[in-house]
Amino acid sequence: MISDFTQASSELNLIDSRIESDRFGLTVARLNISIRHDASDQQVVEKSRNSKAQLLILRYSTARVKLAQKLAEIQGCVVYQADTLVYFARDIDSLNAEVIQNAGWLFREAQTSDSAELSQLSKIIFEEYPNHYLANSHLRSEDIRDGYVEWAQVGLLDQKKLTVVVEDRSANKVGFALVAFDGDVAEIELNGIHPDSQGKGAYSSLLDWLANHLAERGVTKLCISTQIQNERVIRAWIRAGFNLEFSLNTVHLMREN
Repeated sequence: MISDFTQASSELNLIDSRIESDRFGLTVARLNISIRHDASDQQVVEKSRNSKAQLLILRYSTARVKLAQKLAEIQGCVVYQADTLVYFARDIDSLNAEVIQNAGWLFREAQTSDSAELSQLSKIIFEEYPNHYLANSHLRSEDIRDGYVEWAQVGLLDQKKLTVVVEDRSANKVGFALVAFDGDVAEIELNGIHPDSQGKGAYSSLLDWLANHLAERGVTKLCISTQIQNERVIRAWIRAGFNLEFSLNTVHLMREN
């Protein structure tokens, strides 16, 4: 969640990612550097150099403008920036009385019986979705897509999270959102609208519905993230009252052997 990158820390923790390792057929580790982390760039470089994983996925604040060059000097690795992630947030401490009398879209909490349709919808939404994985030619696009499908399925079964489905007036599922919670802060981890229903107001209505529904559950801040090139979605967030919080570079370090 967003707290992974906002909490102060003095630890540099390499985490073996078993899920990603199994999915892609190579050892994968992750290293997330909080925007308030007190480690020097050189310490980050040394920690990255010591990783034994075939692929290390490193995320750090874009404010570390000199780190990329230092990472590129690591011997035995191909190092490249895979994406830039932007985090947005909005306060939702009061309800909007005008929401959600929107003809055409229905919203409800998903049930386990929605699993099959949610899986199919996820496959369509995230087919060739531009993300840091897709920048890596060693990772198969179908495995990347299936990772998003699995994420949606695991989230649906997680009782600590909320999955909301979007339906049209014919009860066809056209979109969804997966929401995680950390106290009175919520984060939309995964969301999307079927291509055939995009540009018709479904997504902006989903954002409004979520803000009001979550406010009723005591949430005061709603967060969300995407890649910097996802301009259409970012414009929708700005119209919905979200503001930029911070940005992160995602770097892949691939062992040459």
